[in-house]
Formats: sequence, structure tokens, C-alpha cells
Amino acid sequence: MPNFDYKARDRSGASKSGSLEAPTRALALQSLQNQGLVPLAVNEAKAEAKAAKSKKKASNPRKQDKATTAAEQVNLSGKKLGMSALLQFSIDLRDLLSAGLTVGSSIQKLSQQAGNPVRQHILKELHTDIVQGKSLSEAMAGHPKSFPEFYVSLIRAGEASGHLQDALEDAVRHYERSAETREEVVSALVYPCIVLVFGILIIILCIVFVVPKFAEVFEGIGQTLPGPTRMLMNTSDFMVKYGLFVLIAITALVVLFNRWKRTPNGRRSWDAFLLKMPLFNKVIRSSAYANFARTLANLLQNGVPVLNALDIVKITTNNAILEEQVTELKDRVTDGSSLSRPLAESGVFPDVFTDMLSIGEETGQIPRSLTQIARRYDQELSRDVKRMTTLLEPLLMVIIAAAVGFVALSMLLPVFQISQGLR
Repeated sequence: MPNFDYKARDRSGASKSGSLEAPTRALALQSLQNQGLVPLAVNEAKAEAKAAKSKKKASNPRKQDKATTAAEQVNLSGKKLGMSALLQFSIDLRDLLSAGLTVGSSIQKLSQQAGNPVRQHILKELHTDIVQGKSLSEAMAGHPKSFPEFYVSLIRAGEASGHLQDALEDAVRHYERSAETREEVVSALVYPCIVLVFGILIIILCIVFVVPKFAEVFEGIGQTLPGPTRMLMNTSDFMVKYGLFVLIAITALVVLFNRWKRTPNGRRSWDAFLLKMPLFNKVIRSSAYANFARTLANLLQNGVPVLNALDIVKITTNNAILEEQVTELKDRVTDGSSLSRPLAESGVFPDVFTDMLSIGEETGQIPRSLTQIARRYDQELSRDVKRMTTLLEPLLMVIIAAAVGFVALSMLLPVFQISQGLR
């Protein structure tokens, strides 16, 4: 059994060092914790570790080479937890803490669960940081890709107030609602997108493959073709000859558009357009208002200072126009202004939003008012999504039907013309 050299502190803060035997480093850490010590450093004895490593390599060098190659190929340090994984982690950690486990023991148990290797890797690093004396929020701050600033701030506030479980419960509700909103919008757009894609494919197939066959027949007749038919045949001829170049041009335009959208001016212009886009603007606005109110309410309710909360809200808005308004709001609040007045003067937030927030300021219940605002716009979002779907589906059907009808009519007009000539 390997030996481990350790440095630790007891409950009085005195430093201790020594060695102990344990099958693994994790069990050595657990043994020190059971003794009431806070480990600072636990390392396997160098001589014994080197001998064990040499013995293992000599006994099975091929297996060792494969393990080394696999370890080199799989690099988990750059990976991150997705929203669903973060939500599940929050639920698991909340339940373990409610069962009476400490933070360190809960993180250790979660890191030992089979499944997502990225989650295991990150939680093991969290446990190591906690064992070395860091708080949970400090350990999470070292993984900004996996734990957003909003999440870390909730955890930090929960640790400061001694209500970490309540902070995790708020985080669970926040991310559950965010996931529900995303799924609601995506599911509403799936069917219209399928209709649009298949309609475009059918039209392209007709123009590229079907129309040229009819064009050969019509050219052999030698009669003057109707205008729509000539237009369709010219389009078909152009697509057959230059279709590949058209595809390349469209791809280039998409790439250039994405690059432009990442520039400050491009991002601001695009976000401003989204807030005014016909048919979609109400959905985008309702989602943005609900997210703004819910995020700010959770932060303030957990004791995060208002200026820090506004910095975090600015990051989570994902809209340049709203970010500008939050920046201005923070400056005005720093100068002593209320929250509702700058938002009302901005012209971006609706009157109902600012009026409800103003009432919360007068009664001293700002988090409660923000929660009610978020609930209101969540309900409006559901109605707006249904309304958008109700309008979008028949609109796309009419557009596709008109395009297919134009192709069919253009092909049938010469047939009618020839029939009339024969009569």
C-alpha cells in the first residue's frame, strides 16, 4: 500500500505534517478529513511512487503505453458543462446538501458518479480546491466556462448568508425556466423550418431537373412561349450553369454576415433589428424582459449588491441594445437614481415593466416585483410563441404553394397554348 506525505491544519489552525498509508490519494484525503484535519497538500511518497510506476510499467508495458496514449488524446481541461449538465449538477448538489452532507463530501460523491467524463473531471478539480481550503464559489470561479458569473454570484451570496441550499434552489428554478423557454421557442419553429426547407428543395429540384426536360420539348415546337414560361426556363438555365457559383456566393455571404455580426457596430445593428423584426419581435422582447427581471430578482434576493447584480445582468442579456441600457442604468443608480426611472426614459422597456418596478421600489419589495414581472412576461412569451406559430405556418404554406404553383402554371401554359392552336 502506498504512503502519502501530507501537510494539514487542525481545527485550531495549527499546522501538521506526516505520512499515512492509503490505497489511493482520494482515500488519504478522506482519512485526513475524518481526523478533523484540513489537508493543504497530499502527495504520494516519491521513492515509492517511482518504484510502483516502474514495476507497473515493467509488468505490462503495452497496456501502459495504451493508457498513456489515451490520456494524451483525451484532454478534458478545455471542455465545459452545458446548461443541462449544470442544471442536473445543481439539483444533485441541492439534494445532497438537504440530506445533511457537507459541501466537500457532496462534491466528492458527485465526482465519483459514472456518466459524463467532463462533469467528473470538473467536479474532481472542484473537490481538490475545496479540500485545499477554497470555498465552493472560489473553486467554481476557476471554471468560468462551466459556471457563469451569475451562477457563481448566487453561490457566493448563499455562502455569505448561510443559505447555500436556497441559492441552489434559485439557480435550479432560473435554469429550468431558461431551458423551458428555449425548448418552447425551438419546438414552435421546428415544423415551419421543416416546411420551408422541404419546399425550397422541391422547387430547386423542379428547376434543375424537371424544367430542362420540358424546355427541350418546347424548343422543338418552335412557338413563342408565354412570359412566365420563358422566365422559368431562363432561371432554370442559369441555375444549371451557375448553380455551384450561386451556392459558393451564398456561403460566402453567410460567412461575411457572421463576421460582420461579431463586430460592435454589426452586433448593435443586428440586435436592434431583432427587437423590431416583424412577427418575431414580440417573442424576442418578451424573452429578454423575462430574463432581465428573473436574473436581477434572483441576484438581489440572494443579497448580491445592486451594482454587481447589474454587471451580471448585462452579461446575460445577449443583446447589445439592452446592454447599453443596463450600462446607463448602472451609471444612474451610482449617482443615486432609482431603477425604474432610467428604464422608463430609455424607451426600450414597456410602461408596464417600469410601473411594476416603480411600485416595488415604493414598497421596498424590488425582488418580489421583479419576480412578478418575470412571471408576467413568461406568460406573454408563451402567448406570443403560439401567436407567431399560428401566423407563421400558414404564411409559409402560402409562400411555398405560390412558388410551386408558379412552376406548375409556367409548365402548363405552353400546353394550353398548343391545344388552342390545334383547335
